[in-house]
Amino acid sequence: MLIRDARPDDDLDALHAGWAPWFGEELGRKMFAATPDDVPQRMIVAEVDGEPVGFSLAVGAGIADGHRGLASVFVAPDHRRRGIGAALLDQVRAACGAERVPGIRVQADVDDATSRAVAEAHGFRLHGLHLESELDLTDLDRLRDLASGPGDVVLAPLPPDATETEWHAFHGHFERLMKDTPDAAEGSDPMPYVVLRAALPEPWQVHGAWIDGRMIGFTCVTQRDPVRRRLNTMLTGVDRDQRGRGLATALKVSQAFALAERGWRTVVTENMEGNDAILAANRRMGFRPSGGFVDLVWDYPR
Repeated sequence: MLIRDARPDDDLDALHAGWAPWFGEELGRKMFAATPDDVPQRMIVAEVDGEPVGFSLAVGAGIADGHRGLASVFVAPDHRRRGIGAALLDQVRAACGAERVPGIRVQADVDDATSRAVAEAHGFRLHGLHLESELDLTDLDRLRDLASGPGDVVLAPLPPDATETEWHAFHGHFERLMKDTPDAAEGSDPMPYVVLRAALPEPWQVHGAWIDGRMIGFTCVTQRDPVRRRLNTMLTGVDRDQRGRGLATALKVSQAFALAERGWRTVVTENMEGNDAILAANRRMGFRPSGGFVDLVWDYPR
């Protein structure tokens, strides 16, 4: 077994085929490259006989719940129970660093009992369940009546010529509403602006709800699989004083029509179990369950 840093020619999508928490190599590499230089980070590959069979990612910034570092550890099913996952996990723990973050968060496919058991054997504990579902953007006519929203609200993407000032304003809105989600119940560090922009390079990816020019909510998507025309919801949020008006549903429906016009075919979303408002909005729109993943956390000894 050889543990090394990932190379540009590594096919990470092929390595992670079928793994629910994987959001695609293109997006992962872009966000990794945008991470500020003062943040410890590594992308690590495990090889057996020259074949990549495992991967781990470590980001030593407290952007996961509880200000924990963000990490992933994956081993191809045919190569498990050989110590590869443990070796990758050791690299992740060292890369994130107890001096930087109180612990780390990893994720496992909800149906992968083996990976969860291995993680728990290494001291990880269950921290949450994300339910994944998909919306077919080629069949939206039944939703047309839901796309307008309340009469005093304008639903629209960021303007095509959005300025840096407008993007920074959105970043502030994103961070404020992110702190108000179940995913950040124990607190988390803000996502750096440059990382957000790596995930959301185009204005059409952000769909806002506006009253008199003031954003009161939004939904935004990342490009999960451009070849198969699949997107992934990054966050949907509405200001507290505007909730209960159906805005989350209206935002998601309005954006769905706009995305369909651009030729996208599917939107995937993950919502934490217990986030009843968004889960209800998804059901009204016709999102179909497609699996999910669990959050597992481990904290450095103190």
